Amino acid sequence: MTQPRSILLLCPDVITERMAGPAIRYWEFAKTLSQQFRVTLAATNLIPSGLQLPHVVFAQHTPENIDALVSEHDIIIFQGYILEIYHGLRYTNKILVADVYDPIPLEGLEQLKEINTPEAHQQIADQVRMMNTQLKYADYFLCANSRQRDLWLGHLLSLGRINPSTYHEMQQRVCTVPFGLPDVPPQATGAGLRAQHHLDSEFVLLWGGGIWEWFDPLSLIRATHQLLPRYPDLRLVFLGTQHPNPSINTMPMQHRAETLAKELGVYGKEVLFQAGWVPYEALANYLLDSDVGVTAHFETLETHFSFRTRILHYLWAGKPIITTTGDVLAEAITEYKAGVVVNYSDEQGWVDAITKLRDPEYYAQCVAGVERLAQHYKWSTVTQSLQALCADAHLAPDIRIVRGLRQSPVWECEQAHRELRDYLTHIENSHSWKLTAPLRNFRRWLAKA
Repeated sequence: MTQPRSILLLCPDVITERMAGPAIRYWEFAKTLSQQFRVTLAATNLIPSGLQLPHVVFAQHTPENIDALVSEHDIIIFQGYILEIYHGLRYTNKILVADVYDPIPLEGLEQLKEINTPEAHQQIADQVRMMNTQLKYADYFLCANSRQRDLWLGHLLSLGRINPSTYHEMQQRVCTVPFGLPDVPPQATGAGLRAQHHLDSEFVLLWGGGIWEWFDPLSLIRATHQLLPRYPDLRLVFLGTQHPNPSINTMPMQHRAETLAKELGVYGKEVLFQAGWVPYEALANYLLDSDVGVTAHFETLETHFSFRTRILHYLWAGKPIITTTGDVLAEAITEYKAGVVVNYSDEQGWVDAITKLRDPEYYAQCVAGVERLAQHYKWSTVTQSLQALCADAHLAPDIRIVRGLRQSPVWECEQAHRELRDYLTHIENSHSWKLTAPLRNFRRWLAKA
């Protein structure tokens, strides 16, 4: 079999000057993989002409051109609803790599946890079906950490994808590729948050991303308010308050955070909510203007399996971190002494953590820990396993190509089961079945007599 030489990256998000996590991930995948392969990066939008990556072809994927894009490449890497939008990908003879680093149904459950309606149940069922589709049809699977790897291995087993054909190599087919940070240290190229918010020597806590429903900005805002009499120069800046993808709405938690800040009298003064989203190329200016990177979340399944991309940004900028316990990066921060980890919804814990980092000696120790931890998460490091996968990729053992189309015994058994179930349901609902019900009941009575 000839070695794969071309890769199509189907980004599920918009790629513009302002990029969220999925777009940044695929941008960096393209940058790395293009050193070894011919790469096309396709987004949901027409990528602005001002954005450039050497040796990478840009495209917008659409229902009209998806077949042509796929036909020109050996490996297709995708995430999210791509297989729901482009059904033909399920039967392609190309190698499919499902990027499941974001357990979307767990985020959905957090958003809908207070909404116990048929519509909410249907939305989660749709998200689970979307994940099932990726896991049933792909040849390889990318995850962000060891916890996610265990989650997806269990999911693959339940779907029949871990079977006698695949068992011996399934360990190699679920590949850990975390989010990463740029190899080149950040350099200030222009004005950052201090110029934008007229800050001088203030001590800045930076919340470097959106305020989603599974986050806890409230404990942090209360802690900041509590510390102001002692540290009047303390400032908390929320960097991203409007997602660059217009289809993603502002979540209720952001409204709750802004309301709390107003009630405490710190809104727009000591607690700042920056409108919009920072361009990816200008992100360093904002990170370097901060003193500490912060993020807070609740005790949930989403937390257990998460991988907070904003923490990678803090590591890149060399900033000590305060975060909540419960995820793999919190464990790493503790191990490397790269900051302070607090308990869930622990306002006093946040007060103590911020106070610790106001001490110059302790702050310097955490900076050294950040530098050590950051070495493990450079994009050139975390994508090594992806490059190795692509260099030797082949169809999964339980996938076969028949007359140019992808087939699998797993799907065929599922289809046979569905057809039998539908046939039995048809019989049970038939007129003759209802007419003969007394005879069947009489026969069961005789058998017991």
